[in-house]
Amino acid sequence: MALILLGILVITWVLGLFFFGFAGFFRLVGVDYTSSYVLIGFVIFFLLIGSLLDVCALAFIGLFAHYVRGKYSLFIIRMAIDCSFTWLALHEVDEWLNQITIPWPAELLAALFLFMVDVALDEKKVKPGS
Repeated sequence: MALILLGILVITWVLGLFFFGFAGFFRLVGVDYTSSYVLIGFVIFFLLIGSLLDVCALAFIGLFAHYVRGKYSLFIIRMAIDCSFTWLALHEVDEWLNQITIPWPAELLAALFLFMVDVALDEKKVKPGS
């Protein structure tokens, strides 16, 4: 029972972070949506579709990693692929939900922002002395 409650708490926490993150971002860039329930639906659909597309993006990044030399070149390839798939998820959810209208520059800015957050949270810690 405690494990189920912990799982529900974690899922609620993640949905809340994305909900308030998108609500704040949408307020900054002037995105119109009809209600908070639409935004909750947007977040849920984005997480579902984004998760599926993220697996595809990771596969493409893994394929290109074998052929690209250099840390900065790999970062640019990773950014292009990851932002493209994130933008695709954002755009598709925007198109499916008629109650929310996101201009394409805001979609691209959101994809780039989500990539930068992902990179910042994904950086490997370097052990001292290694």
